[in-house]
Amino acid sequence: MARKKRKKKKTTRRAGPKVWLAAVLTVGALFAFGDDNPAFRRLFLDVVSEVMLNQPVTKILGGGARIIDGDTLDVDGKRVRLHGIDAPESGQTCRRRLRIWDCGAEATRALERLIGISAVTCEKRATDRYGRMVGTCHAGGRNLNARMVRQGYAVAYYQYGGRAYAADEAIARARRAGIWSGRFVTPADWRKGKR
Repeated sequence: MARKKRKKKKTTRRAGPKVWLAAVLTVGALFAFGDDNPAFRRLFLDVVSEVMLNQPVTKILGGGARIIDGDTLDVDGKRVRLHGIDAPESGQTCRRRLRIWDCGAEATRALERLIGISAVTCEKRATDRYGRMVGTCHAGGRNLNARMVRQGYAVAYYQYGGRAYAADEAIARARRAGIWSGRFVTPADWRKGKR
């Protein structure tokens, strides 16, 4: 008995809604913002990549910022905790050789210097147990979360998405930057009373 050969149907794949959304957003951003705004461009690319990775994109804040400490900001009246990093607490001290220094206050000043007079944009990733928005923030084209870790004024907070900043932490350690220039208690342990 001879088998009949079946003709293979040609199937064409159609672009899904994510692809169309990304395309529309890209074209819209190019027309609306051009090449003059690197901070928006970086934030925009972060949003598009999250859409493509099937992670929900939620609220984006922007505007003036007031620095609370090395990992917390107030952006237009909304408290924002920097995602994936943990900076020394206000009042926390570290040791560099025989000298004790106020690494908590220095982390706050480092974040102030990073922001300068730039507007801050923050993309929400979660809400913490205190009701604060947890997000990735940018100012002047710089990822504030990554820069704080790379400069040695925060550690990657592995329990809360800090894996993204592991390379930045390795660079800070190798350079002995910030808190890595001496001995310190991790901010999480400091909060637990380990001094």
